[in-house]
Amino acid sequence: MAMDCPCCQRPIDLPTLDVIALRYRVTPYEQAILETVWRGKGRPVPTSKIFDAMYVDDPDGGPGQNKIYAAFKVALCRLRKKLEGSGISIESVGFRQGYRIVLGTK
Repeated sequence: MAMDCPCCQRPIDLPTLDVIALRYRVTPYEQAILETVWRGKGRPVPTSKIFDAMYVDDPDGGPGQNKIYAAFKVALCRLRKKLEGSGISIESVGFRQGYRIVLGTK
């Protein structure tokens, strides 16, 4: 999964999460999703854990559950589009089981 560094344009064989976020210009919600599933190392991450990461700085824990889910779905869709062809994907693991990161897919 080689890519060029977004700063110096040198090839990177194993990019870090920060390099990926810079390279694909992810938004804060997209970054929260990406970071949370990245830390899962390919194992399923519950959606509730992703929601918590998205609203970690909100003292009220974010808006109501329906609005949180809607914001998550929009951010996930946009993130998946940004990552297309990168060798990084986020896939659903099954009904109410969460999401996981998959590396090395094109």
